[in-house]
Amino acid sequence: MSSSKQEFLTFIIGKEEFAVEILRVQEIRGWVAPSPLPNVPSYVKGVVDLRGTIVPIIDLREKFKLPASYDGTTVVIVVHILTSSGERIVGLVVDAVSDVHQFDINELQDAPDISDSVHSQYILGLTTIRDSQGQSSAAQMGSTSQKLSDKGRMVVVVDLDKLAAEGLIEDIVMNAENMPTGNG
Repeated sequence: MSSSKQEFLTFIIGKEEFAVEILRVQEIRGWVAPSPLPNVPSYVKGVVDLRGTIVPIIDLREKFKLPASYDGTTVVIVVHILTSSGERIVGLVVDAVSDVHQFDINELQDAPDISDSVHSQYILGLTTIRDSQGQSSAAQMGSTSQKLSDKGRMVVVVDLDKLAAEGLIEDIVMNAENMPTGNG
């Protein structure tokens, strides 16, 4: 049973909390404006050179059609994703990093397809983080709906590989690698 429990890095976008698998996270960096790329969607902010690797920077807030501003808490979570051409490194811009939590992936709830902003295709599932008081009272309650309504925060677990399934990452990396460097 413990094999289904995994650690996730939680982060904030707007008023919502999201999570990605901690084993997929390479590092967390402060916001630095990347080099822009031509002919890419607005949520692709550009690329950065991370120790010799070209890393596309995707603003998850814009990808999910949520408001985006850049300030002192804006961070880039550098993650590994699996694409059709292999593993790639991508930077995800978020409002702030929150914490590391352990979730049982077998207990994730399916995402309802009711949001215009975060398409359910990018969601692995939903879970709730409860404070220590909420956990003890939730354990005494029986039904799932009562547990979900107990003091807690809803967390959307993001499926990183689905973000890359559109083929966009390969296009960005190919575009960046073919751009002239320096003065051309």
